[in-house]
Amino acid sequence: MTRVLVSVGEAVLRDPSTGVALMYGKANIDSAFTMAATATEVRGGINNQLLFTYIHDKKVSVKITDATFNMDLLSLNAGTSVLNSSITALKTECVTFSASGSATLANVPTGAKGVNVFIGDPATIQNVTPVGSVITVSGGNSLTGTAIYEYSVTADQLTVEAATPPTIVDLTLTAQERDSVTKGVVNLVQIHIPSFQVLGNYTLTMTANGVSNQPLEGDALLTKSTNCTVNDYYAQITRIPYTGTNPSVNNMFLSKSTSISVAAGLPKNVQLQAIGLRGGLNSYIDVTTSASYHVTSGSVTLPSYFSVGANTGLVTAGSSVAAGWTAVITGCYVDTVSGTLTDTAIITVTA
Repeated sequence: MTRVLVSVGEAVLRDPSTGVALMYGKANIDSAFTMAATATEVRGGINNQLLFTYIHDKKVSVKITDATFNMDLLSLNAGTSVLNSSITALKTECVTFSASGSATLANVPTGAKGVNVFIGDPATIQNVTPVGSVITVSGGNSLTGTAIYEYSVTADQLTVEAATPPTIVDLTLTAQERDSVTKGVVNLVQIHIPSFQVLGNYTLTMTANGVSNQPLEGDALLTKSTNCTVNDYYAQITRIPYTGTNPSVNNMFLSKSTSISVAAGLPKNVQLQAIGLRGGLNSYIDVTTSASYHVTSGSVTLPSYFSVGANTGLVTAGSSVAAGWTAVITGCYVDTVSGTLTDTAIITVTA
């Protein structure tokens, strides 16, 4: 069975301090996750033999290209917010002049630059001074032209400041993992970078036969570890079962040769643990509560003998059990890929 990551990842960007979502990118054209490092060779001896390779300058990078225009992407690259206020914008307006050569514009021109009017083909250009929103041109009687002028409007505006660095965000990239057997989604692979520095390299690409696209690229910054299990890190990559079940395992074993002493009296309990092995570099998983159990040696009908919880793995040695008695407990786990997996554990009663 072959597993692949299909199509592109969905990106979620959040504020690294508050966790508040800033952007959700679903219309991505491509998404790339890159790990790079530099190697320094240590050589010595006859023929300058390679003795050791020191790997350093590790770097984690992500690049996402979005098919939709979004001011948020531009804002992240610029490192500034999108503000809504009264601003000066440029208007291009088609106007039809009256018999006297005058026309009323849709907006009132502002500033001292006047109104540029293009009339005819080839066009002649006139710069006229408006009276309110009314302009009059020479020779424009009953003609149609284009007026270009500045006006005041309330709108969103982003300023790309010279000294402001790009934004640092919390980035999560999620992709679908599918297999060659079912052709369906078996896992979600999630890449989480808690501190992602946007590089500010931005190109808004527009083509005559397509739509605009815009990139977001950056590098992971170091995140301090909060426990003794992992070191400081750049990113965490998680494989999440799509159906919410345990990941597939290829073998199972139960905790072995567990003893119970009668010294302090009975009944007594002992908890078995069912461990699912995944092979390779994958760590094992605990499938104790997903497995089923039964006593294959001893008594399952008399509570004064041995009994086991059907889906708990909790073994009870009853009050009639004596030193030297044993019970064999069989555990069973059904894996969606590997099928039915079983193992046994021996419970021994000591004095």
